[in-house]
Amino acid sequence: MSKAIIQIDGNNFYASCEQMIDPSIKGKALVILSNNDGCIIARSSEARKIGIPMGEPYFKLEKKLKKLNINVRSSNYELYGDISNRLMQILRKNCEELEIYSIDEAFGMIRRPKDKCLYKWSTSLRSLVYQNLGIPISIGIGETKVLSKISNHIAKKTKENSGVFDIGLIDNKDYYLRQIKVEKVWGVGKRMSGWLKDKGINNAKELRDMSSNQIIEKYGVVALRIQDELKGKLCIPIKEASPTRKEICVSRSFSYPIDSIEELREAISKYILIASLKLREYNQLSSAITVFTTTNIRSKDYFKSKATGKFNIATSDSRIMLRKSLDLTEKIFKPYKKLIKAGVILHKLQSNEYKQNLLFKEGDAKEGVYLEKLDKIIDRINKKNRRDSLGWGLSTIEKDWIPSRKRVSFFKTTMIEGIPSVFAK
Repeated sequence: MSKAIIQIDGNNFYASCEQMIDPSIKGKALVILSNNDGCIIARSSEARKIGIPMGEPYFKLEKKLKKLNINVRSSNYELYGDISNRLMQILRKNCEELEIYSIDEAFGMIRRPKDKCLYKWSTSLRSLVYQNLGIPISIGIGETKVLSKISNHIAKKTKENSGVFDIGLIDNKDYYLRQIKVEKVWGVGKRMSGWLKDKGINNAKELRDMSSNQIIEKYGVVALRIQDELKGKLCIPIKEASPTRKEICVSRSFSYPIDSIEELREAISKYILIASLKLREYNQLSSAITVFTTTNIRSKDYFKSKATGKFNIATSDSRIMLRKSLDLTEKIFKPYKKLIKAGVILHKLQSNEYKQNLLFKEGDAKEGVYLEKLDKIIDRINKKNRRDSLGWGLSTIEKDWIPSRKRVSFFKTTMIEGIPSVFAK
């Protein structure tokens, strides 16, 4: 039996998550705002049809959105991350292989049945996801990743397909490949699409049929793989293991400019705890840390600063990282500067399977074990309740400068307080 590559994509994922937890806005126009309620970063299909643009600052469209009765929500990344994890768990159970590509996308592999038709399997999977999570997904099927991405695009655009399209069963693929603009082909970037258009290559079919020598000469083997995948040759395999992360960055813009060392220390301590938690979740250790801050780039007195420090031993321990990051904070701070953003970067990452300790320091080794257990206990409590249930020192202080989310969803799948209460008489 032949294998098929499946591409699964959550439709308007952020908006779908919001509509899932608030049925009153289902089927209505909705936009999602970035941190500090700055710009529009996601839209429901209804908002797209009205013509609400992506990336536009909210203050410019606030009156228009209110006039058109369009719902507005602040970004709720805790919710989106939780629903994404649940989605991937369902997909993993129903695919023979699965590669998580982004928060709302995954590639899967499944063997075709005797009649080669996967329509029944796909519609059952869509129903299962909607029944369990309340969000719609689209499924594209093809012989390769590139063709499955094209199939997914067609599944979304054509109502008759009901969210599923299998280009692998189509005899006349050319008809559909002509509909896909060359810049929409997965793997073709802006520069490459411009070069292709200069040569008269405007759609996926023309890219598939053009001279391979021209592609290799200009863009090498990477571009040739895209062309071969359009021809049905599997060149980009499913990668079940996530690629090893090179660094972890946590940064935020403040709700208002800050100019005190105390507030900057609070911010850095908050971000380092988030970063160290991610490090432990990825089963990695860090050997170096960078802290940075900046004022508004358009200000006359523009200022930015960063400092880097190294750890004696690669670690994921929150206490050690806090101590180092706060020392570095003293170096990057400058009085009377109106800081609008700060962040931390953990780099020189390695697997925690190969953790190395100092020789001849038995006391330090024992202390390290105790601190590791303490971090695990804190992580477990915060995961069960909420991320800030337990913290370290400065990170627990209530802060006015935390990014504004005035329209954030009330109900959350990640907090006990967010569970709706049901009263019966």
